[in-house]
Amino acid sequence: MKTLFAAACFAFLLLNAAGVESRRCRCDGDDSDKPSYDKLFVFGDSFADAGNLPKGDLKWETRGWYEPSGMSDADHDNKPTDRPLLRRLAKIILGQKEAPPPERLRRQDGADLSSGVNFASSGAGVFPGWNLDKQIKKFKRLLRKRIIGKDLSQSVALVSIASGADYADVPSDLPDMDPLYITNVTDGIVDGVRKLQDLGVGTVLVNLLPPPYMTSHPQVSPQNKHLMNKLRDDDSVLLLDLNAVFKGIVTPKTEKLFYHRHTPCCESIDENGFCGQVDGEGNLQYTLCDRPYKYFYWDSTNPTQAGWKAVMEQLEGPIREYLGI
Repeated sequence: MKTLFAAACFAFLLLNAAGVESRRCRCDGDDSDKPSYDKLFVFGDSFADAGNLPKGDLKWETRGWYEPSGMSDADHDNKPTDRPLLRRLAKIILGQKEAPPPERLRRQDGADLSSGVNFASSGAGVFPGWNLDKQIKKFKRLLRKRIIGKDLSQSVALVSIASGADYADVPSDLPDMDPLYITNVTDGIVDGVRKLQDLGVGTVLVNLLPPPYMTSHPQVSPQNKHLMNKLRDDDSVLLLDLNAVFKGIVTPKTEKLFYHRHTPCCESIDENGFCGQVDGEGNLQYTLCDRPYKYFYWDSTNPTQAGWKAVMEQLEGPIREYLGI
């Protein structure tokens, strides 16, 4: 597998597509504009969650259901919806405008799973209770019940685990840089990839760990190194280096893509709070910018709609080349 050291460019001017090789050549004459892949399956955390968590009470995990989330997404009436990352992947891989629906909605009338399913859930990680493994078990269950077509050779899976949940509550008796702990996190992601391959998924896109917003994250380098060592020689896996991608946007040496690169559009007043939080009396516990398109970060975790769009503008070419689309 060819690792893209600047490939997962979320608007990355440091993109290095020279080392990418097409995994498939579509040489089918008049059908050359027809997508080669028929399904997209999504697994991961808030980077990819399109509504699998029920709305419930307002808290960090469910904040995407409440104002001000979605306020910059005019294409969807300024409401929470699937990420621009997913919509663009659906366009590239499947040739359709919208990404596959969240698994939570599969029982609703009219739910169409023919093009895939999104299993991602905000706050997910790899350890028990944080559910990458649970997401894959749901996927396996749908396969077993023939709700998803059995032939997955022309399918693509995205594994988007930023490991925020895994590192947010590191056991108190372990140091931040405990090598075994980091290895275990990495092994959990690799194990998920292998399970998807064993189930027949033809191609897997895997996010490397991105730099955290305005915090020190010593796990980034060792975790990404472990993932590259374990997956880069697998021709059916494409690693997306979000660390290089994000850095390419927020620390440009030449062109400045965003006026605000190091401050979020929506910022919690409380250091341990979150965007959208209110107190018991309904008072807002966050500040909100009025021009989100000038910000790369939406909150302390996720890019803005404009940020994701910039990322995908750079990411599309390498993905197309790798997939042979």
